[in-house]
Amino acid sequence: MKTHFKALVITVCVFLTLVGVYNFTLGKKNEQSVESKTSTPEKLVFPEAELITLSHGKLNLQQFAGKIIIFNFWASWCAPCIEEVPSLISLVAADPEIVVIAVSGDQNKDDISAFLKSFPKFNKPPIYVVQENAKALMDHFKVDKLPESFIFDTKREMVKKISGTINWHTSDSIEYFKAIRKK
Repeated sequence: MKTHFKALVITVCVFLTLVGVYNFTLGKKNEQSVESKTSTPEKLVFPEAELITLSHGKLNLQQFAGKIIIFNFWASWCAPCIEEVPSLISLVAADPEIVVIAVSGDQNKDDISAFLKSFPKFNKPPIYVVQENAKALMDHFKVDKLPESFIFDTKREMVKKISGTINWHTSDSIEYFKAIRKK
């Protein structure tokens, strides 16, 4: 009996240690900023298509000339996507020269609407939620997981691809966006 109890205690301790290490590394990963979560971007052509937003009708990307544009691919059922939404909202509130094209992978507009009730500022300029063109945009950007984001500078050149969730509104991120604006 003592041997079984001892084995159970050891197993529980190992399990709790592994859970603690996993949570610690996951927390560190989620604290990364735009600058620290680098990816060598495959050069993608800026999409010039007219987009259809949920609340603002047709959107011509030419109206954002001279602004940094982030294409953020997300879905209402994606927990990491939900996690990064508040920091995206904070980022554009701090720097309205950044535009976010939030491309939803949801199939049902009701799911998006329910999501937006939790984050009403996620569908207010300079954030534009797109569902209608989502499949074409996901194919264009070769999106393979959510969330995934692509940052274009003021010259419409892709400067960064970010796979996974990050904290968008950090002092490092603000400095990063200032630097690419000056290029």
